[in-house]
Amino acid sequence: MTMHAPLVDAPPRRLPGDAQSFRPVLVAMERCKGCGLCIDACAPGALELDMSHVNAMGHHPARLAKPDACTSCAKCARMCPDAALSIFAPPAAARPMGA
Repeated sequence: MTMHAPLVDAPPRRLPGDAQSFRPVLVAMERCKGCGLCIDACAPGALELDMSHVNAMGHHPARLAKPDACTSCAKCARMCPDAALSIFAPPAAARPMGA
């Protein structure tokens, strides 16, 4: 029996101009096997295992714990063997000048 899960969890709904709800990393919680490779690759320490959630495969998936620390570098997504992470660039208004 095979299990199918979406590539990413549904993105959070955001109102125009609501920069507080921007999440640079979306984790497909049901695909993540909690290996921790993304957490090790994240230099700013924005990711952690979600010990309060167990997915259908019986694993604690990764979650974005510190959205403000994330630089959208995508190192975590490149390390993920299950392609369970989607990375988004910050909105133009939130980017530093010259970026």
